[in-house]
Amino acid sequence: MRAVICLGLVALAFSGCNHRKPAVSDADYQAFKASFPGMTKQCLDAYRYGGFSAWRPDDPECFEMTPAQHWSGLWETGWEWTNFCPDPAKECNWMSKRGTWLTFAKGAFHGPKMVEDGVYRIDFVGRRTRVAGNFGHQASYDHLMVVDRVISIQKIPGQKYAKRF
Repeated sequence: MRAVICLGLVALAFSGCNHRKPAVSDADYQAFKASFPGMTKQCLDAYRYGGFSAWRPDDPECFEMTPAQHWSGLWETGWEWTNFCPDPAKECNWMSKRGTWLTFAKGAFHGPKMVEDGVYRIDFVGRRTRVAGNFGHQASYDHLMVVDRVISIQKIPGQKYAKRF
């Protein structure tokens, strides 16, 4: 009899675990989910039950990513923007269309620190979001690209950047 009562109490205690109260309304959750296609269930749940502060924007762990592969092209970087344009791109102006927000995984680049705005020729192994969404500064980019390992990187002389105001 004691075992039955204990089992009943345990079942009752665990039955409440699936009834967490959402931190956001269903309408807010649906709008968030629509704005971030390809987001993993774990991160969608973090938003649903923890609100906006429980979610980190542009976290590659929150999105379905392609397998790591070799990429090369142009990388344009500056204050509040970082855009990757894969080969055969001849220029990389993010304002001409929504681009790819490029970020580096911890330990991906072992060279001197790059602090200059500019345009670079870059060759690397990395991953990109499978599904287009809203990434980067002001959600202005279609994809998130994560550099896992830099193969080579070289600043293109005389090119500050193509961004125009």
